[in-house]
Amino acid sequence: MKMIRASDGDGDQIDRRLRREVEIWRKLNHRNVLPFIGVCDDIAPRPMLISIFCHFGHVGTYLKSHPSANRDELVYGIASGLHYLHENDVVHGDLKQTPATFPCICDFGLSRITTRAGFTTLSIGTVPYLAPELFFVLDAETAEQTLLRTTKYSDVYSFGLLVIEILTSERPKRRPSREFVTLNELRTLRPQRDDYPASKISNGMWDLLERCWVSSPEFRPTSGDVLDSLRSLGLDARL
Repeated sequence: MKMIRASDGDGDQIDRRLRREVEIWRKLNHRNVLPFIGVCDDIAPRPMLISIFCHFGHVGTYLKSHPSANRDELVYGIASGLHYLHENDVVHGDLKQTPATFPCICDFGLSRITTRAGFTTLSIGTVPYLAPELFFVLDAETAEQTLLRTTKYSDVYSFGLLVIEILTSERPKRRPSREFVTLNELRTLRPQRDDYPASKISNGMWDLLERCWVSSPEFRPTSGDVLDSLRSLGLDARL
């Protein structure tokens, strides 16, 4: 069960966000996307979105208590779910820890439909998983920072960071805790190979992740490319 809470004065904005999340989520049907059950509006001041309860919690919590879990399955499942979203013109916008053991993408509060006008939000996701183009640069020389917008490419960047957490059971290193950075900080966002042992992240996997973290969004792989690369690494054969 998930509830969107509102303080006095912002109820209309929260209601709009809830309606948008319902419109996006209810149409999705994939084994790696958390199923939407419905809306409950009679037990709390505001409506609640109802989904299946994931008693294992988010993947980070699950891996701490199940260190021998099939991490390939988690990575491949999330990639498959993300590709499904993108194929249906849905930008998730806040890809981070997902429910386990059976990997499912959840939380569509910041999602948008790429073919639909008006699906905008002031929020841009969870800071440690943001793509570089979604940070506000304090010493930027242009005013383009007001046009920040999540895309399929920023989803792919976030996916790469999530893979690090799945494979190592640790949050990605050297990530900011706030959405405001300097130009120098922006240049050092990219994860470094020396921080992660090859015993946990193979060279082949790291090469794929490096492509997900290319600075220019348009040069990152699509979610379909990511899925194909994971297959070429044999992840689907090891499930």
